[in-house]
Amino acid sequence: MGMSKRTALLSAVIVTFGLGTMYLGLNMKTPRPSKDPHSWDILIFTQTWPNTLCYSWKSQNPAHTCNLPSDKSIWTVHGIWPTKYGTEGPQFCNKSLVFNPAAIYGIKDKLNQYWPDIEIPPSNATEGNSSSIMTSHKKQSIWFHEWEKHGTCAVVLPALDSEFKYFFQGIEWSEKYNMKDVLDKSNIKINSTLNVADYWKAVKSVLKTNAWVECVTKHDTKEQMLAEIRICFDKSLNQIDCDGIMKPRRGSIKKPHILTNCDTKKPILYLDYVPEQNISTNANTTDSNSTSTDINLTNLNSTTDDKEWDILVFSQTWPYTFCHTWTVNSETHVCNLPANRNQWTIHGIWPSKIGSIGPAFCNNQTAFSLNSLDPIIPELHNRWTEIKGSKTWSKKREGDLWKHEWIKHGTCAKSLSALDSEYKYFKQGLDWSKQYVLSDILEQGGIKPNGSYPVNQIWHTLRTGLGKNPRIDCFYEKGTSTPYIDEVRICFDKTLSLVDCDPFRRNSNKPSTNCPYDKNIQYLGAVF
Repeated sequence: MGMSKRTALLSAVIVTFGLGTMYLGLNMKTPRPSKDPHSWDILIFTQTWPNTLCYSWKSQNPAHTCNLPSDKSIWTVHGIWPTKYGTEGPQFCNKSLVFNPAAIYGIKDKLNQYWPDIEIPPSNATEGNSSSIMTSHKKQSIWFHEWEKHGTCAVVLPALDSEFKYFFQGIEWSEKYNMKDVLDKSNIKINSTLNVADYWKAVKSVLKTNAWVECVTKHDTKEQMLAEIRICFDKSLNQIDCDGIMKPRRGSIKKPHILTNCDTKKPILYLDYVPEQNISTNANTTDSNSTSTDINLTNLNSTTDDKEWDILVFSQTWPYTFCHTWTVNSETHVCNLPANRNQWTIHGIWPSKIGSIGPAFCNNQTAFSLNSLDPIIPELHNRWTEIKGSKTWSKKREGDLWKHEWIKHGTCAKSLSALDSEYKYFKQGLDWSKQYVLSDILEQGGIKPNGSYPVNQIWHTLRTGLGKNPRIDCFYEKGTSTPYIDEVRICFDKTLSLVDCDPFRRNSNKPSTNCPYDKNIQYLGAVF
């Protein structure tokens, strides 16, 4: 018996509705995660124990000094960091939001109390030594840095959309959740030596949320020191667990709920003083253009082994990559480029131990004779160029880079009679620069600026032209991880004869490099 017209119509409507519902259901899945590289999930509020920070700062350079807070028991603010779960960042979200120090004029006293700029570079490398906010608008300033790196990402929240709101929130959180008070409530006193679980449980018992505990290791004794404690907030500024903010970088963590980079098997020192630096074990840090005439190097002569070295590393820099790294995230940095636009410039001559780095700062010499370089200063400007400049630096003395290289590396190289004076040391660098012209060698292999090439092509071209194995270093662009050729290092023995930079590598036919094998390396063109 056939269906009536009414029944057939109703059936059609039901079928159509069902198909439509199914279609919508298939197309209304969970939205895809945002592809916005500046998106984030959580705010990390980081407080620092100043004595440990000061130790770390001085270990980078013996000329560094510290601006410690007047209240010796207070924890200071490191920053408020918008963060994606399971990773770091985002960072530097908006270069157009230039830091305005006048915006925080009204809270300068509170900032100097709770968020002080503890790290003070050597005086001849700063852009102003005053702790006043109105005169410390410089790249090295913690306020400038934190706003540029993190505040420009936090501004998506109305509660943090200006310099004043961002820094004032840090002050408010510091007053409400200062780790001095939190640890006191758990009866953890300064000069305690406890395990990471003790510190973590103390914070958990007071704040009722999971925090992150950060450690720093003493270079000489390998002891752990309490460095930072991080607590977390959601986008409504409610305190929440820090679970999942990042993976531990080192140490063995048996209890997954303890968020830390500390070794759980070792005790942690919570010191009321800044430990002394064993400079001989800490001098091998990244080169800076900063030096000081009042460096305390009394410990450098403690053992002769610390001064021994095997080879001389002659490092040349591609100035346009160096300039790019210096200016890419700053509105104030400028570059002093060499007159010869296609010329690699000298970074330094570094006495080094094979398979390691250093030594450095080999005696207590802090004097530097710029006058002895008078005959070669024009060449030094062109071939051993001080690239770094800034619109905001009030003063910069000629020869700061050369002085730094001499005190850090030349004082070790002078054990050779061929390099035992400032003139001989820098003249040798100029001679090598003219003898081993990297741009000419690379061009022989078809490698020219404004191109991109596999690292194997670059390395084998250099190896063929030099007759020895070089070392190639790359700079990686933040965000894109694009690699740029940055430095080429060639090596000499103590007779100043060219040698392989990697004599003990098992496979000396593969590049010695930090550059990727699966991406082309960018070779930036000259900037005019």
